[in-house]
Amino acid sequence: MKRNDRSKMNSGSELQVFAHVVDSGSFAGAAKMLNVTRSAVCRRVDGLERRLGVRLLDRTTRRLSLTEAGETLYRRAQTILAQIAEAELVVSEYGGEPRGTLRITSPIMIGLHRLIPLLPEFLALHPNIKVHLDLSDDIVDPALADHDVGLRWGAPKDSAAIITKVAASRQIICAAPSYLERHGAPETPQDLLHHNCLLMSRLGLLSNEWSFVVDGRPFKLKVQGNYVVNGGHGNYEAVVSGLGIGRVTDLRVADDIRTGRLRPLLEAYEPEDAMPIFAAYRAGALVPPKVRIFLDFLRRRMRNR
Repeated sequence: MKRNDRSKMNSGSELQVFAHVVDSGSFAGAAKMLNVTRSAVCRRVDGLERRLGVRLLDRTTRRLSLTEAGETLYRRAQTILAQIAEAELVVSEYGGEPRGTLRITSPIMIGLHRLIPLLPEFLALHPNIKVHLDLSDDIVDPALADHDVGLRWGAPKDSAAIITKVAASRQIICAAPSYLERHGAPETPQDLLHHNCLLMSRLGLLSNEWSFVVDGRPFKLKVQGNYVVNGGHGNYEAVVSGLGIGRVTDLRVADDIRTGRLRPLLEAYEPEDAMPIFAAYRAGALVPPKVRIFLDFLRRRMRNR
C-alpha cells in the first residue's frame, strides 16, 4: 500500500470511493483520482458490499456495470456527496472574506430601481463576491433551487424559503403635466371615471381595480381607459408621454415627481399600507456568509433610500 493510502482513504467515505469508481468506470481510474492503490479501492468497495449485503457492481475483465442496487445507491450518493461538499464550502467561508457567486432573482422594478443602484457599494465592500442577477416579473425559481436570494413583492408562499423584509413600496396615482393641462386633475377617486386611466394586465388578467381610502374605509374603484399593457415599463412610458393617468410604483416615479416631470394625484386618498418587499433565501442550518452579508446590507441600505 502506498504510504498515503491509509490517510487518503480514511478521509473519504466508502460512498465517495464507490462514486469515484462509477464516475471513472474502473477501480484503476478511481485509484488515480484518489491517489491511492487499486487494491485499496477494491477493499473499500468490497467492504461496502459486505456491510450492505448486496452486490453493487457486476465486474468482468473488460468493464464494470451497476446492479439495480448499485444504481439506486449511486443516485442517492451523488445527492449526499454534493450536500457534503456544499456544507464544507459554506463552513470554509467562515474563516475569511466571503467569496463566490451570489445568484439573485428579482422583479424588474425592484432590480432596476432599488437593487442595481446599491450593487457598486456592495461589490466594493466585498470584492471577492460576484453577482449573477436574473430580472423577471414572472415568479421564477420559487423554491430557490438555482438562486441564493429572491426578492419578492409581498410575502412569498414558498414553504421551503425563509423571508425577511428589506423595504416597502407604494403605488402612486400620477400623470404628466401635459395630460393635466388638457383634462384637469381629479379631486376624488370617483373623478377618475371621467379620465383616461392606463391599465396593466398580467397573465391575461386585467388589473383595473385601484385601491383608496375614503372616509377612513378601504375603497376600490374599477377604472377604464383606452390603453392596456402587460409590463411596468410600458405603463410608465405611457404615463410620461401624457397618454393618461396611471398607477406606478414609487420606486419608478420618485425622481420624476421631484423634478415635476410627473404630478402625484389623490394623495389624500392613498391606502395606508405599503407593499412590503421581501428577500427570500433557502431554509437550512447554515446560511452562507455571502448570503448573510448581502441580506444585512439590503436591510440596512434599502430602508434608507
